[in-house]
Amino acid sequence: LPIAALPKPPTEPLVTETTATSVTLTWDSGNSDPISYYVIQYKPKSLEGQFQEVDGVATTRYSIGGLSPFSEYEFRVIAVNNIGRGPPSELVEARTGEQAPSSPPLKVQARMLSASTMLVQWEQPEEPNGQIRGYRVYYTTDPHLPLSMWQKHNTDDSHLTTVGSLITGTTYSIRVLAFTSVGDGPPSDIIQVKTQQGVPAQPADFQAEAESDTRILLTWLPASQERITKYELLYWEGEDGTQQKVEFDPTSSYAVEGLKPDTLYKFRLGARSELGVGVYTPTVEARTAQSSKCLTLNTAG
Repeated sequence: LPIAALPKPPTEPLVTETTATSVTLTWDSGNSDPISYYVIQYKPKSLEGQFQEVDGVATTRYSIGGLSPFSEYEFRVIAVNNIGRGPPSELVEARTGEQAPSSPPLKVQARMLSASTMLVQWEQPEEPNGQIRGYRVYYTTDPHLPLSMWQKHNTDDSHLTTVGSLITGTTYSIRVLAFTSVGDGPPSDIIQVKTQQGVPAQPADFQAEAESDTRILLTWLPASQERITKYELLYWEGEDGTQQKVEFDPTSSYAVEGLKPDTLYKFRLGARSELGVGVYTPTVEARTAQSSKCLTLNTAG
């Protein structure tokens, strides 16, 4: 006999397995008449709106992959026969498993509390992929050593820690990583600090962006609780142009003007107090825009 009605909903799906990026469901047809195939609909629980779909599922067991770690999803199943789609099953919820973090802690900063003790602080990674169990602060006076040979200071899930017994009058390199119960995430880029009391920290998050063909804007995070009297900026053209030095009062951005069009410039920034200059930032670079004059000639040609 030809089937003359849409299918009934399948039974509420059962979650039989989860990994960090997949969920496996099983269900019963819920129909005595033949079913052509099933459609699985799913979405992150936190999001309103459209379900994503897996179409043409021929079995009553299926693994949905490509999910985000440590996230809650909702799933439902629809039966389809030769007349069309029936109503969806009840929703079932599942949380994917944890993974190690896939990004480093953000905004890592260090400053000296005394000549031999530093305070290191940071923010949680953008992609924790689970419950952050803690952080490892790595530090060394020789950044060329592999990370496994740096000194290590573990901390529970707080976002700052002090590290003492440092050698005074030297420069330390610092990297921080986060870990979940599954494993360690990647370490942050190196920041540096001078073990000398009263010398400012290295400016954090130093960035350069061309604003025109002659002007580049520099920005950074202002160092906290420090008596900065001046900033010192070094900059030069290309690989080995002549180094220029500029000093200016405390601020968190600075525009370098009068530059050549379509030219690569490199920059380093240091903060100074009454007691000396802190560690300069690593080099950042930006290229000025092409000159508007050149552009009009080109378009005319």
